[in-house]
Amino acid sequence: MENNLSAMRRRIVAAIGLGAISPVVFGSQNAAGEYPNRMVRLVNPWTPGGPGEAIARPIAEALSKAWNQPVVVESRPGANAVVGSTHVARAQPDGYTLLLGQTGPSTISPLLGDGTPYDPIKDFAPITQLTSAPLALAVRADLPIHSIPDLIAYGRAHPGKLSFGSVGNGSTTQIAGEMLKSMGKFNMLHVPYKGAAPVINDLMGGQISMTFLNIAGILPYIGSAGRLRPIAVTTRKRSSFLPDVPAIAETLPGFDLTSWYSLMAPAATSPDIVDKIYRDVVAGARRPEVVAAFKAAGQELMLSTPSEFAQTLQDEIAKWRELIKESNITAG
Repeated sequence: MENNLSAMRRRIVAAIGLGAISPVVFGSQNAAGEYPNRMVRLVNPWTPGGPGEAIARPIAEALSKAWNQPVVVESRPGANAVVGSTHVARAQPDGYTLLLGQTGPSTISPLLGDGTPYDPIKDFAPITQLTSAPLALAVRADLPIHSIPDLIAYGRAHPGKLSFGSVGNGSTTQIAGEMLKSMGKFNMLHVPYKGAAPVINDLMGGQISMTFLNIAGILPYIGSAGRLRPIAVTTRKRSSFLPDVPAIAETLPGFDLTSWYSLMAPAATSPDIVDKIYRDVVAGARRPEVVAAFKAAGQELMLSTPSEFAQTLQDEIAKWRELIKESNITAG
């Protein structure tokens, strides 16, 4: 039976058109000194109002001020950000269509099943990594699980009883669960959703056991109400957002998953334009109001040069390729 990603890939290719399979290389219509002289679109490949928009909008506002031109956030959701990412990969490389990238669609989804309609290295010009953050592992409050050792012991003692929800196949939230299963040597069922809101609803409703989500998405449910219990974070070290919550690596050394957002352009975009966008993004992202907006979204500012970010992409793709092969992770 075909996996979901294979079918999804055909639908995306069909929607974009056969002519989009081979990228067309356009000459830059504007030198960096003239760029931008009209509206720029920043594609958010997730649903409006979600975590992606919380990162995209402050960047768009900062660039609008710097350029005195409108920078519009355009949501193009679908297939865990693959639809929007594909749209940008096939856009004219003139700097007027940019992508809010993220770990999943940039380094994980292309490795699953038949891959994606775009090549994450060949079809994009990396501009900068914008943010960095862990995911938080939260369990239902009624489960007798208060730590990673508790979870591993429970999973081994109750085979077939545990499940975890993700925001979609190929997402960091799925990969985190698959890593934990593999390294902890126990099993749990993966249940994919189409966003964080239904994951939270089903977790609190008792349909699933746990989830990995952005910390900002977890925090409203772990206060005095105590409806969810955070037991770990996915980065190598603890997070400043949840300093009392241990890292999974404290129990399973080597466990390390960082969720990040980035800014990317279509491949063949003029290096001068890429450099201008990078410099203006860095200046804007360091403004106090942008840093505060990122923190409110559970993200830390993490700026890198285009070449540094290109290396990050190469390194993470190699890392996830090995994990996916070793753990036999599939798209469905």
